[in-house]
Amino acid sequence: MYSDCMNINLRLSGVAEKAVDDMIKYGYATSKTEAIRLAILDYKHHHIIEPVQMTEADLADLEQARKELREGKTSRLEEI
Repeated sequence: MYSDCMNINLRLSGVAEKAVDDMIKYGYATSKTEAIRLAILDYKHHHIIEPVQMTEADLADLEQARKELREGKTSRLEEI
């Protein structure tokens, strides 16, 4: 029907449900749908880096961090 949007049914419980309820309670969102949309956008803003925005140095650092993780030299990726 709409090629430019995604419709989903979603069941949340526990911490995820409380987070959505808190977003509404504290006025960050007016509905559950808006809260989820804002959470997704916030995640993208803070965690997803588009490869086209990364410099060669950034890509080299990322590859080095992935290599260290594979080799067991670190237990998690630090901020990338």
